[in-house]
Amino acid sequence: MEEDDKTRSETAGKTFRYDLWRGGFDGVLDTGTNTFNLFIAIRYFDAGTGAKSLIAAAPWIGMVLSLVLVHYASKTGAKKSICGSIPAIITGLFLVLASLSDKLGIFTALILLAYICKSSILPFLTSIYNDNYPSDQRGELFSKPLQMTVGISVCFGFFASQALDLSLDYYVYIYLFLGFCGFGKAFAIFSMPSKNIEKGYENPFGNLRYIVTDRLFGYVLLTWFIMGFANLWIQPLRVDYVTSSQWGIEGSATLVNLIVNIIPHTLLLLFLPFWGKLFDRVNFIVLRIILNILFASGIALFFLTKDPVIIGIGSGLIGIAFSGGSIAWNLWVTKFAPPGKATAYMSVHVFLTGIRGTFGPALGFWTVGKIGPRAIGFISAGMMAVATLMLIPEIKHGEIDKKS
Repeated sequence: MEEDDKTRSETAGKTFRYDLWRGGFDGVLDTGTNTFNLFIAIRYFDAGTGAKSLIAAAPWIGMVLSLVLVHYASKTGAKKSICGSIPAIITGLFLVLASLSDKLGIFTALILLAYICKSSILPFLTSIYNDNYPSDQRGELFSKPLQMTVGISVCFGFFASQALDLSLDYYVYIYLFLGFCGFGKAFAIFSMPSKNIEKGYENPFGNLRYIVTDRLFGYVLLTWFIMGFANLWIQPLRVDYVTSSQWGIEGSATLVNLIVNIIPHTLLLLFLPFWGKLFDRVNFIVLRIILNILFASGIALFFLTKDPVIIGIGSGLIGIAFSGGSIAWNLWVTKFAPPGKATAYMSVHVFLTGIRGTFGPALGFWTVGKIGPRAIGFISAGMMAVATLMLIPEIKHGEIDKKS
């Protein structure tokens, strides 16, 4: 028994060490998703709505495809670390190529492919955490690499935005560095201890049956879909709102990065240890309700005005909400999935997130042109309120480690 405990402790420790490296590389890669992909497309390539929507949707398309990726990976019986590292290598390759592109169409296609691959590996990572971390420490252990991600993202985002304010041509070096960080992330994931991936259904979409067969899992997914859509369809609009001249703000690269990246990510970083411990200790449904309220308040304030101070306050609340939401989003299935089903359950959750993220940005850009940013902000906050009310009857089912 002592030997088993020692082995489990060593496995958790090695996973944690390499996940710190993975978190650092992801911090650089995330600046592309959060700020620079859209900023370069708008300012350097003068991208239209179509290209902006594709770039914004790239991570979500990857999430949709993760369901199929998990299905075919399960047929190989390969280690989960291998299944996760191969798409990360491809991400790095496409980002290196993007640094060499000088046409909008080529840049858009390469960014699309790179960030599709980046987000497709999420079910494998969550399953590794489920296998290797003790159930009462997952939130706390996961929060540390996430702090690394956010800290690196804030620092790199600051210096990269300063470089772009000097010359937009420096995007070449930024994306070259992003590409090498993709290779580094692949090495970190490959080095994590992992079990072989579990066998799945014959049908690539077979895991979706868990939405029906597990009532609580399906119901929580429904509320998450409503809340998540309200969040995701305006997420890229936050960059557009403070960047584009259409809305009257037209911020510099530094102001855009301050509002969209530095403020929310600094608060996200500071609150991660708090949310990590809370995730391990409190009723999950209650935690989800609290996060929904924070998201709704932040989004309402962000789009309420053109005043950068109020927008910054809203961005700060969104950052605090994302701090807890990042942990909850990545780990919540470990509380609900039966043994050996964490990869399958996570693939369903990631797939549905990808659905709303894929169509949400395009619908958001179209809607904001019809009703304006203030109206779309309040509609989103209202949808989050509905999702929160739907969760209240399920509080009694949110016990810790329900199925572990």
